[in-house]
Amino acid sequence: MHILHNYSLKSLNTFGLDSLAKQFIILNNVSQLETIATILHNNNLNYFVLGGGSNVILPPLYNGYVIHNCLYGIEMLNQDDNFYYVNVRAGENWDNFVAITLNNKWYGLENLSLIPGTVGATPIQNIGAYGVEVKDFIASVEVFDLQDNCIKHISNSECQFSYRHSIFKTTNRFIVISVVFKLLIQAKLVTSYGDLATKLATITNFTASDLRQAVISIRQQKLPDPKIIGNVGSFFHNPILENFQVMQLKQLYPNLPVYPLDNNRSKVSAGWLIDNLGLKGFKLGNVGVYAKQALVLVNYAAATQNEIINFATMIQDKVYQQYQIQLNIEPIIMR
Repeated sequence: MHILHNYSLKSLNTFGLDSLAKQFIILNNVSQLETIATILHNNNLNYFVLGGGSNVILPPLYNGYVIHNCLYGIEMLNQDDNFYYVNVRAGENWDNFVAITLNNKWYGLENLSLIPGTVGATPIQNIGAYGVEVKDFIASVEVFDLQDNCIKHISNSECQFSYRHSIFKTTNRFIVISVVFKLLIQAKLVTSYGDLATKLATITNFTASDLRQAVISIRQQKLPDPKIIGNVGSFFHNPILENFQVMQLKQLYPNLPVYPLDNNRSKVSAGWLIDNLGLKGFKLGNVGVYAKQALVLVNYAAATQNEIINFATMIQDKVYQQYQIQLNIEPIIMR
């Protein structure tokens, strides 16, 4: 196993931040994990696992081990009356896998098309878009437990999924090896979410592939390509509020988009809250709010972690002053 020192992560994070890893390991075989665990334990070292780098804000120097997850492989395990069970290694590109599911008529992930990153990140973040969350299609997650120094299989219920959250965000003991997805044999398309419904209204008898293409089209129109301008996609969580708070806000702001969750809570659009303050397109130094989508912060030049955090804090302060809502940052801030 080759350990690299002072390794540049600039090309491995979609924000395009200049960052060095004091130690860097490419994980391409499960057999490496025991050795990695021993190194970390014996030296009491910090570490984090880097996949597609699409949900992290990196420091100029990370004083620890960066483990670049490059475990690849997709295998259809079995099926029952309703589902195909497919095992996918953590290093696989997420959107490539979504395309493969449709080619094989494995349904359910269409709404999650074009989300950047790797398969291994999807259970950690419980990614979601256009009315669908990945938790509804995960059967189990295979991990290496650095504390017990062994491989474990964590069931869906044990993952403790909630909105953009899972057990993997509360502990640093697990490295994701693979994810077993349970994918529908018969497509059940979710198409009622905002822009998606409008887009598909022009298509007669649309299919799962049409749904995927509609999602891709919408995302490409709204979100910047990180190859052109650095970003991590949605920067803030959509706030979840008690319904009495939502009713008060709707009286003041009738156009506020609201998405009911249950009898007591609803989700409101963080992008709308920011846009309504006139901040879409606002720029300060190297960082700005994307001109086409207020939920996205962008790196116009050579932004640093501190610049991005300070800019995000300014946005949070303005939103709180106006609406008394605390926005939470979605990407992980590595120190």
